[in-house]
Amino acid sequence: MTWCTLIRAFITQSGYAEVFSFFLNILRKIWSSRNEHACTIISIGDVSLDSSKPTDSKSRKYAILAQLLNDKHLSYQRLSSDYLVSRSSIANDIAFIKRLLAKDNVALNFDNTGTFIEGNEEEKQKIIKRVVATTLEGKHERSVLEMFVDPSLIRIIRKTLVSKVHDLDLEVPENYLNDIILSTTVLISRGQVAKHLTPITASSLSRLLLDLDKYPVVYELLESVEQAGIYKFSKDELRYLSYVVLGNGLRFFMQDGTIPIPFERKIHALIETVSEKINLNLTKDVQLEGDLSLHLYQMVLRLQADTTVINPLLSDIKKNYPSLFGIVWYALVDFATENHLTISDDEISFVTIHFQAAIERSKKRRRILFVCLNGIGTSALLSAQMRQILPDVSLIQIVSRDALSQQDLSDVALIISTIPLPKQSVPIATISPMLTADDMKKIMNKYIDVVMAQKPSLPAVCNPSMNKVLSILRKHVYFSTVENQQEAVDYLLSTTPWQSVEAQASYKRSVFRREELQTTYLGNGFAIPHGDPSLLETSHVSVLFPEKPIKWGNNKADVVIMLMVSMDDKQSMEPIMDLIMQGINNKDWFISKMTEVG
Repeated sequence: MTWCTLIRAFITQSGYAEVFSFFLNILRKIWSSRNEHACTIISIGDVSLDSSKPTDSKSRKYAILAQLLNDKHLSYQRLSSDYLVSRSSIANDIAFIKRLLAKDNVALNFDNTGTFIEGNEEEKQKIIKRVVATTLEGKHERSVLEMFVDPSLIRIIRKTLVSKVHDLDLEVPENYLNDIILSTTVLISRGQVAKHLTPITASSLSRLLLDLDKYPVVYELLESVEQAGIYKFSKDELRYLSYVVLGNGLRFFMQDGTIPIPFERKIHALIETVSEKINLNLTKDVQLEGDLSLHLYQMVLRLQADTTVINPLLSDIKKNYPSLFGIVWYALVDFATENHLTISDDEISFVTIHFQAAIERSKKRRRILFVCLNGIGTSALLSAQMRQILPDVSLIQIVSRDALSQQDLSDVALIISTIPLPKQSVPIATISPMLTADDMKKIMNKYIDVVMAQKPSLPAVCNPSMNKVLSILRKHVYFSTVENQQEAVDYLLSTTPWQSVEAQASYKRSVFRREELQTTYLGNGFAIPHGDPSLLETSHVSVLFPEKPIKWGNNKADVVIMLMVSMDDKQSMEPIMDLIMQGINNKDWFISKMTEVG
């Protein structure tokens, strides 16, 4: 054993690796500024002072990910030696990468050759796309972007595709176009190093794209990249990108494109399911049905090409609309199972936005009362001016000061008055008799305050519906040692009364069929297994806290909630999902509550 080997072993195993790495980085900078060969002058064994190697923890994680995406098998020992950090630091890096991959349902595996990504090229491109998208949002340094794609390639493809969209006189929303640009860039970047996609298997929906000549606009858009001399697509790559293009704007790129009637029926059934669970009938909302049909049909095209869109507002949607997100997630798990799809949280959050918009539209139109002592003409003028700055959803009604006391204010959002008024049960904006710019600002600020006050909040810990759910869970919270997902499901099903062994076995099969197609992991260690509700006569909800986290798909779960809700109890879903989503946002609170009722 050489002295270099002994020193390197001491550095990487003694716990002083980070300290040594700090001084080593200083030496790198000093030597590299004086001598272009400095990185080969200072070395320990075969570990050279390569000034291009990431020196900070965040960049190191992405550098390791980039190697894994290039089909490398990496051992902890080798990575520890390469980056001159401890094995525990590498373990933390790998844990971060596992969490990142799990967002797209991609697994990190290992064998005697080291750790590697177990997935096809489409899945790897999804990961790269997610990293590049978050980098372009400004969440990472430019150096991270350069590990995955050439920034100049993004610029060239953007210029080419944007120019072609303008030539074709298409009005494509910027977020849709950005996704097409990003997907095209990643595909070309990988194709240039011989990393090619696997052929798409034709299905009932994918036959739509077998003949590209039928969709000249799509073909022209992609052909513009070839004509610019950037890259020559294979037939499979063209078909894949056609899915991406149509998945980002079916109506923009295929004017005569129609959505199959059977698919529209599925969307109507989805709206019915969500309506029942939130106890609000949205089935008459024509806009919701049209928007969802288009969005979900495009989503199916994306998922069949094993690609997805990334929603930068995902965490905000989960936080602001937790119960609706949970209910839409629950309903889409059924939709995914029926259509053999795996739907990401990003996709679920987009669908949640559509439903929340429908809920807002369903709200009763609220009045704004305008109290004015001037004549009819002046009042009408001021009212017309206010209508220019207030949204159409508001009804402005002119009333006298005397008539105000006779008004029912239950559906009034705001009172605007040119005279001082006694305190009322709703906000008042007092303005001058001749509406000024400052008055307009005052009205808008008051109205914004009213709207923000109506925003949904997390459910109160002590509200009646929450207390009802907690009472249902009483004596159905368990702490036990289970080794895996199978044992957790078996344990929870065994705590439930069944009509027969056959009924239990049938429901259990439906639980695992669902897991095979779409994981029921919901986030922050929570898994919500559930089966076919038509197999249940009564509802039953139970919670299991495993002694240690168990593998659930590509994640680890330490809270398992068996959600057995029968067809007759669909309306009880909203308070249950309120509880679960609040638990995901605040796990300590959830554990405390479950300990109380258990």
